[in-house]
Amino acid sequence: MTLAACQLWAAAVEAQQWQPLPPEERNGVIMEVVGPAMLQVRLPKEGATIWTVVPAPNIRVEITGAASREMLQPGQFVTASVSIDEKGAVTEPISRLVFPGGGVPGVLAPGIGDQGGKRLPGRRPAGTYLVSGTIKKVEGDVATIQAGKDKFDVPVPETAELVVNTTDMSLVRQGDSVDVEGRFIQRGQLQASSLAVKLANPVTPPPQKGPRRPEKAAK
Repeated sequence: MTLAACQLWAAAVEAQQWQPLPPEERNGVIMEVVGPAMLQVRLPKEGATIWTVVPAPNIRVEITGAASREMLQPGQFVTASVSIDEKGAVTEPISRLVFPGGGVPGVLAPGIGDQGGKRLPGRRPAGTYLVSGTIKKVEGDVATIQAGKDKFDVPVPETAELVVNTTDMSLVRQGDSVDVEGRFIQRGQLQASSLAVKLANPVTPPPQKGPRRPEKAAK
């Protein structure tokens, strides 16, 4: 079912009596990915009820999980907290690298989130900054990140945590954990307002554009 079809379905039942999904039933496991806008989910995780889940028009989506070391390759957009000196050179290896699936390249000054910081071009004081940009090359454990007009050679040791934090539903697979909020008219058919998926397997790079999950080998 396409997103447009899901929204038409939602509009058709808008006038009927909705009920919120009880909190104790919100944590489950994905049984099948029917399409980009429809999931079959067992709620709760240890229960027996399979729900057909479709998105509300303004659904909030968060997809999180581990990224494989193979994701550290040119073309991937990444974000990391990086310590630099007054000349702009990276002074120490990073401990965590995030693959958000895209974003605005640049260097964010220290602050509380995007609202507390400021994007600073060119020379800047020594300190720790949030660097976002595209990996241009990888040599050994050093990834060169192009963050707008700035370029940083960032050491990414084997001990660094590589994570995915995105809204890309194409990464979702059977067996992933899900926390869902939403409403229903008939049990078993849920319109989701919030969907938080925890990936069961690390994300690996695709042969072409965009991250994809590997298919599980047949038993």
